[in-house]
Amino acid sequence: MSMSEDRAVLVGAGETRHLEELGRLATTLGMEVSGVLEQNRRDGTGYLGRGKREELRELVGDLEASFVVADDELTASQARVLEKAAGATVVDRTELIIRIFEAHARDAASRLEVELADLEYRLPRVKGRNPELSRLGGGTVLARGPGEQQLEYDRRAIRRRMETINRKLEEERAARAVRGARLKKEGPPTIALVGYTNAGKTTILNALSGSARSTKDRLFETLETTTRLVEGMRTDGEDGARPDFVVTDTVGFIRKLPTQLVHSFASTLEAAGDADVRVLCADASSMDLEDEVRTVWRTLAETLGEDNGLGLGEAILCLNKMDLVSEERTSELRREYPEAVMISAIEGVEALLREIYVRVAAGRERMEVFIPHAEYAAASRLYGLAEIHAQENTTSGLRMDVSLPRAAAAKYAPYKV
Repeated sequence: MSMSEDRAVLVGAGETRHLEELGRLATTLGMEVSGVLEQNRRDGTGYLGRGKREELRELVGDLEASFVVADDELTASQARVLEKAAGATVVDRTELIIRIFEAHARDAASRLEVELADLEYRLPRVKGRNPELSRLGGGTVLARGPGEQQLEYDRRAIRRRMETINRKLEEERAARAVRGARLKKEGPPTIALVGYTNAGKTTILNALSGSARSTKDRLFETLETTTRLVEGMRTDGEDGARPDFVVTDTVGFIRKLPTQLVHSFASTLEAAGDADVRVLCADASSMDLEDEVRTVWRTLAETLGEDNGLGLGEAILCLNKMDLVSEERTSELRREYPEAVMISAIEGVEALLREIYVRVAAGRERMEVFIPHAEYAAASRLYGLAEIHAQENTTSGLRMDVSLPRAAAAKYAPYKV
């Protein structure tokens, strides 16, 4: 009886288990989930107790599975005990997530960050990654990920490589800080989309900006930070122009996100911390909505610090995928989250757009200015930078009622009426 190459049995131990989500992670990597085994107590020796390990061996044999996927990060010794008992390759949650990140890394910085997380995970497990995992996904996408060489690194080699990566990432962070400071000073307001993985952030980004990012229904479909300019526009029933703003789509968070990855994805977390407005996107149809929202804020607060203004009240809570929610559940959500903006991004984001402009306006100063025709360049710079409520073109110049970022308001003080 031969084992199915990609068939997996999920195992979870302890009081808090998330095997449905673990199954989605395994499926994202190309595994076929064939069975599930749970235990309320976590065993220090083999993750599952001796009796459950025997039950697991029988289940693996009956299902012809070749993988056992654990819902927690295992120590090297726990993995060895479980692997010997099961007679199948054991993969823990941390390695599974790292491998998914590896498959989806696109830019150079993301690939370095994932490699660093992988090396940090492997350092106490020197034997290296599971070579069996390399065949998943057809052996194509995963094969080009960072650190794919099947080498038996010793600890010194791993540490040297980690030092090199850290140096390169520090150079990138410094360059990014300079670019960010310049954009912050000169550019339009910044909006960061944060949220649990698969909450629909990329669909919202596409709807706001008209871009065509991938929105497949897979965990961690978006990995690197992506930024788009949303050009100023008129809104129904209002005069004047809305200002431009920059919106950033960030990597999704997840329960038990490996600390190696939390601290590696500095660009994503910096985008969230530095944004003028944060939009916490959540899947309104999720059965674990409250827990998923809490996970995002806890992860951000732990990484960026409590003094970064990360309170829920200072962000826009956007409940997405309302088209999948019943009328009864919609009423419940309105009672539970009265301040939330509720949308279906595939149908439209007008309500979210209005709330973004409200938040942007709160950090602006409204003034009436008169700019002579001879100084037209000063007037042209207002388009995209300011929210223009009204304007009148006279024979001697342009009279405008505008809301400006406070940093830019001082520059236009000489034109103030």
